[in-house]
Amino acid sequence: MEDTTSVSETPQLPRERAQTLSGASAEHQNHAHHTRHVRSRRKASSTGPSFKIATSNIPSNQKQRSTSNISDASWRPKPHVIGSVQSSDATAPREKIGSHNIPAGAPRPLPKIYDEYYDMTKVHGMLHAGFLVRGVLRINPKNRMDAYVSLDETPGVKALRRFPQLNDCDVGSGNDIYICGDNCRNRAVSGDIVAVSILSERAAAYVYKCNRLREDKRKDKVTKQRKDRLARMSNEVKAASSSGVDSVSEASGTVASEQSNDTTRNIPKVFGTVVAVIAHNTDRAFAGVLSSLPPPSISKHRLFLDSLKKPVLWFKPLDASIPFMYVSADAVPASLQNGPRNHYCTMHMGTWLTTEPIPKASFVKDLGMRGSIEVETQLILEENGVCMEPFTPDVLRCLPRFPWHIPPIDMRSRTDLRTECIFTVDPSTARDLDDAVSCRTLPNGNFLVGVHIADVSYFVRPKTPLDREARKRATTTYMVQRAYPMLPSMLCEDLCSLNPGVDRLAFSVMWEIEPQSAAVISTWFGRTVINSACKLSYDDAQAVIDGERLSCTSACFEYSHGQLASASAGRRREIESSIRTFYGLSKAMRKRRFDEGALSLSSVKLSFELDDSGTPVDCWPYAIKDSNRLIEEFMLLANMSVAARIEASFPDASLLRRHSPPLQRRLDELCQQLAQTGIKINPGSAGDISKSLEEITDPDLRFTVEEMLTSPMQRAAYFSTHAIKDKSGYSHYALNVPLYTHFTSPIRRYADVIVHRTLEASLAVHGNHVISDHPLLPRYYSPYFPKTSAKGSLTTSPSKARTLLIPNSKAISAIAHHCNLRKDAAKKAQEACSKLFLVNYLASMEPKVDTPGVITLAVVTKIGQNGFSFTAPSFGVDGTIYMDRMADNENCVVSTNSCTWKLHLWSVESANLTLVWKTTPNSVDNLADSLSALVIDNAGHSIKRLDCHGTAETTVESLHIFDKITVCLLPETNPPGLNIKLVMPSLAR
Repeated sequence: MEDTTSVSETPQLPRERAQTLSGASAEHQNHAHHTRHVRSRRKASSTGPSFKIATSNIPSNQKQRSTSNISDASWRPKPHVIGSVQSSDATAPREKIGSHNIPAGAPRPLPKIYDEYYDMTKVHGMLHAGFLVRGVLRINPKNRMDAYVSLDETPGVKALRRFPQLNDCDVGSGNDIYICGDNCRNRAVSGDIVAVSILSERAAAYVYKCNRLREDKRKDKVTKQRKDRLARMSNEVKAASSSGVDSVSEASGTVASEQSNDTTRNIPKVFGTVVAVIAHNTDRAFAGVLSSLPPPSISKHRLFLDSLKKPVLWFKPLDASIPFMYVSADAVPASLQNGPRNHYCTMHMGTWLTTEPIPKASFVKDLGMRGSIEVETQLILEENGVCMEPFTPDVLRCLPRFPWHIPPIDMRSRTDLRTECIFTVDPSTARDLDDAVSCRTLPNGNFLVGVHIADVSYFVRPKTPLDREARKRATTTYMVQRAYPMLPSMLCEDLCSLNPGVDRLAFSVMWEIEPQSAAVISTWFGRTVINSACKLSYDDAQAVIDGERLSCTSACFEYSHGQLASASAGRRREIESSIRTFYGLSKAMRKRRFDEGALSLSSVKLSFELDDSGTPVDCWPYAIKDSNRLIEEFMLLANMSVAARIEASFPDASLLRRHSPPLQRRLDELCQQLAQTGIKINPGSAGDISKSLEEITDPDLRFTVEEMLTSPMQRAAYFSTHAIKDKSGYSHYALNVPLYTHFTSPIRRYADVIVHRTLEASLAVHGNHVISDHPLLPRYYSPYFPKTSAKGSLTTSPSKARTLLIPNSKAISAIAHHCNLRKDAAKKAQEACSKLFLVNYLASMEPKVDTPGVITLAVVTKIGQNGFSFTAPSFGVDGTIYMDRMADNENCVVSTNSCTWKLHLWSVESANLTLVWKTTPNSVDNLADSLSALVIDNAGHSIKRLDCHGTAETTVESLHIFDKITVCLLPETNPPGLNIKLVMPSLAR
C-alpha cells in the first residue's frame, strides 16, 4: 500500500489521487480501503476535511525528509504534468481503475487528470467562511506553467486570519497568488474569475520544486550546450588573461553568474490551486492552425487517444497561453483538413473534462491564408475577441427614428447652454466627438470653465438590447485602417457626436476657477443642451497657442436668439481667446499636479498614411503637442470631479478606476541597474520618480529612461467600491489622486455609460449639493452657476433613481471585470495592428535601399547574461539580441563593410558587455595570442581592429546601457514579423 501521511487542515483542498502505475490488485484493494477510511474521517470532522500527502513517488533516499517537510501541507499535486499521467504501457493504468468492476466488452473509463470543480454553493460558502479567495487568472504566454491570480476583492477577515500571507496580496498590491503548473491551474484560462485555495508553505515548496524539476529537465539539453559553451569561453578568457590581457578577463564570471541564476530564482510568496471557475472569460474563441498530428504532449496519453471514436484534428492557438484543443474532423471544412500550415481558422473552446488533457473545440470561421493585410487584421481581431458583426435588428430597434430632434420635455428639463461659446478639439480624423469645452470670464475675474460630454446614457437605456450589446463590446477598438465601434454609427457619429451647428444632449461639469493658481472654487454638475460652435483639430488649436489666427477653413457657428448662423468675427475671436485661456490654466494645473506627485511616462505611438488601397506609404511617431495636454488636463479634472461626486453619493456602488503601485521588485532592480550608469531614480513614490526624471537634461536619454520605467508599472483597472474595503486601494498611482474614474468618453467606453447613470442618480437624489470633504466638491456654491434644476433624471421619483439606474454591487464588479478584459484586448489588438502595418511599410521600403532590411539607430536598455535589449525610437520597436545566436550563425549579423562577422567570445560584468568578433573564421590558431594584441580604449566605446599573424581581423566592442547601436529591421510578411539583427561595424559610433 502507498505510504501516505494524513494531515488535518482547515481549508478544503483537492484530494490527491496518488496511484502507482504498476501494482497488484491487493494493493489496489488496500488503497481503496484506506480511501474509504479517510472519507469516513472527513465526515466525522467538524473543522474540515483531512487531506492526503502521497509519498510513493518520492525517491526512497528522500522519502523520510520529504514527509517531514510537508507534514503540515494540506495538499500535494499529482506527480505529473499533463502528458505524463499514463504509463508507456497502455494496459497498466487500466488495472488501476477498478477493472474488476467493468463488465466484459465495456469501454474502459479514463483516469482523471484534473480534479472536479467544487459545487458553486460550496464555493460561495467557503469564500464567505474564508477558506477560499477569488480573483482573476492570467497565464504567462511565454511559459504556460506560470499563472497568477490577482484578487478582485479584498479578502475577508476570516481569510486573513487563516492565511496571514494574504495581507500582501490585497487588490492592486501587485503581489499575486502564484498558480504553479497545469494541475494547479485546473483547466482555467486567462481572464477566468476563479476560486483559489491557498497552499501551505511546505506544500507550496513541494509544488514549486516538482514543476521546476520538470522545467529544467525539458531545458536540460539546451542548458548543457550553454554550460559547455560558457566553460569553453571561461577557459579561453583565462588563457587570454594569463597572457596579459586584463580588459576581458572578467568574462570568467559569466559561468558563475549563470549558475547563480539557477539557484537564486525569485520564488513567489503565496501559492494556490484553482478549485472552481466562478465566471468564465466570455472571449472563448481563438485563432490558430489545425494539424492532423497530435502534439508531443498529447501523444503520451494513449488511453485518451484510444478513446476517440471519430477522427479528430488538433488545433494550436496563436495565443501561447491557451492550450491545444481537439475538434472532430467532420466539423471542419475539407479545405482546412489537409491545408497548408499557414491557413488559419477560429475555434471556440468547449467542454474540458477532468479525464481529458486538453479541451474540445468547435469550428467557428475560416480565416484564410496568412500574409495579406486583410487576413492578418481579421486574425488580430479574432484572436482578441473584437466583435466585427453588424448590429442585430433587436439592437437597431432601440434607436430613435430618423430624423430625430430633442423632445420639448427634455429641452425644458435641461440647462440650455446653446448660446455659450462651446467647441471641440480632437484629432483631425475623429468622427465620434464625445467631449467639448467652454470658458468665459466672470464679473469677479474668475473663469467659468465647462467640460461637456455627450449624453450617451439618454439613448442607451438600462436592460435594453442596445445596452446589452454595448456592455458585451465594452469599448470601441481603433485599428489603423478603421474602427470597430461599441455603438451603432447613428449614435456614435451622429446623434451622440457633438458635431458643430446642431443641438446635442450633454452631461456637463462646470467649475469656477481662480485665474492665477487655477484652483477650483466651486463645482456644478448637470444635464444640458449645447450647440458646438466649431470643430477644431489639435493642429488648429496649436496654431492659436502659437499666436496665429483661427484657420478660415474651420467652419464656425453661432447660436443667438433661437437662430443658428455662421460665426461672426467676434465669435471667432472668442474661440481664440478661450483657447489661450485654456492653455494658461492647463499649464498651471499641470504644474500643480506634478508638484503634488503625479507621474507621466512617454511611449512611442505610430501614425500611418495609407493610400487608396489601404497600404501604408508613410510612418512617423505621433507627436504630443501643447494642445493635446490642454484638453487632457480638463478631461482629467472632469474625471476626478465625477469620481468624487459618485463615491460621496454611493460609496458602496460606484465604478471607479485605480492604478496600483509598480511591481516593487522589478522597479528596484531597474533602479539599481540605472544607478550603475550614473542615473539615480528614487523609487519611493510616483512623485519621487517624476522628480528624478526632471534631473535628466538630455531629452533623448530621458525618453529612453521613461520607456524603461514602463516595464514595472501595472495597468490601471476598473473596480467596484464594494470590492475593496480599504479606500487607500482606490488611489491612482500615476495621477497621485485618491479617486478617479472614466466619464469623458461614453461613445467608446461602456464604463463611462455606467458612470453617467451613477452621476444621474446622484443628481436625482441629492441635486447639486452633496456632503463631502473632497477638495473637488467644495461646499461653496457659485452664484454664477445655472439656476435650473440639476435633477434631469430619466426617473420621475428620486427614491427609484438608484434602483433603476445603478446595478447592484456584484453586477458592478462583473461589469468592471468585463470592461478590464475588453480594454486590454482592444489595446493588444491596436498594438498588433500597428506592428502589422509597420512590417508592411518596412517591406515596401526594402526595394529603395541597397541592403536588405531597414537600418536604424537604437539605444541599449538592458544587458543580461544571454543578450541585450534595445529600443529603436524612430519606429517604436523594442527587441532583444541574443549572443548565442550571433555566435552560432554569422547570418545573425548584418555587415556594412563586406566582411563576415561572427561573435566568438563575450563577457558580462555588471552593466558592461564585451563582445569579441572574428571576421574570418578559423584564422587564428591561438586565441590567447590574438587577445593579447587587442586594445580597448579607456572610454570603452570605440571599436579597434588589429591584425593578428597578418591573416585575421579581430574586433572588440564594449557596450553599456544607453549606448547607441545600429540594428537592421528585416520585415517578414508571411506571417508578419520583424527579424532584428545587429549591424557591424556599428554606424552609431
